[in-house]
Amino acid sequence: MATWPDTLPNPTASGYQINPGDQTVRTDMEVGSPRVRRRTTARNDRVAASWVLTEAQLDTFRDWFDDAETGIAGGSAWFNVDLAVGTGSRQAVVEARFVGPCTFAADSQYWRVQATLEVRCADAV
Repeated sequence: MATWPDTLPNPTASGYQINPGDQTVRTDMEVGSPRVRRRTTARNDRVAASWVLTEAQLDTFRDWFDDAETGIAGGSAWFNVDLAVGTGSRQAVVEARFVGPCTFAADSQYWRVQATLEVRCADAV
């Protein structure tokens, strides 16, 4: 499994957001309240993250992102990354993959990369 490159920074705190996945299924009844039950104990959270990168770091990121052998094959493969995921410790190494495309915005001498990650929760069964 690929690993987030050591030469790249962790996501910035600004705009960092965890969106837990829905673990329930809801069935509307003809009469009375809907029935709600747990679908699974597994949970894949979505994390909105952004990184501020130099031009050289952006080149490293794009090479790693696109590489099918040592990288994540255009964002389709899972990778290990150190993220804050709200599990009690400040940060933890988790398995993640990109959901959809990244955006790249020039910000003076830096690049702001924004993306949504799907994170496998370590406590999931």
